[in-house]
Amino acid sequence: MLHNDSAEENKETTDENQSETNDGTANNNEEEEQTDSQDTTNSVGVTIWDFIKMIFATIFVVFLIYYILRFINKRNHAYKSSQIIENIGGTTLGANRSIQIIKVGKRLLVVGVGESIQLIKEIEDEEEYRDILEDYNKKLDQLVQPSDIVTKVKNVVKNNHVVTRQKESFSDRLREQLKEVSNERKKKMDVLSKKGSSDKNE
Repeated sequence: MLHNDSAEENKETTDENQSETNDGTANNNEEEEQTDSQDTTNSVGVTIWDFIKMIFATIFVVFLIYYILRFINKRNHAYKSSQIIENIGGTTLGANRSIQIIKVGKRLLVVGVGESIQLIKEIEDEEEYRDILEDYNKKLDQLVQPSDIVTKVKNVVKNNHVVTRQKESFSDRLREQLKEVSNERKKKMDVLSKKGSSDKNE
């Protein structure tokens, strides 16, 4: 009997120890889950600082691309101006036929290109010569100008603003007209109901 009592006591103490260890591991698991959930909630949110950094990075990349394009454009222009023969421009006249202005050294030549190449004219007038070269240089300089990019962006934003304003004004006008129509309808319904009630009274 004593042996059975001691065995039962040992069994109870081992059961208590197991339940305590199970409770301890359960508490540890709950704490780990809470810290994991806190870490995920802290890492998920995007702060305003992240948004500002993203905007500045985008602006930096745009300016970097702009200055690289401008640098390449200037280099190409310097390379073209150092060439002895340079094509200034031209226009097509039909199938496989065009007129080109070519700078050869200090001379400007107007050339017809077709099945064969023929010299049409040499530009000897100094003023015309300067005008053509100035126009050509301006076109080269304006290929990538910040003012052009900025004005294009401004025009797009302005056009979007005008379109939204027009949509708003259209919706306002439509709303006003619907109110007027409903008010007129109410007035006519009141007049008809008054006529109907006066007819019934008579």
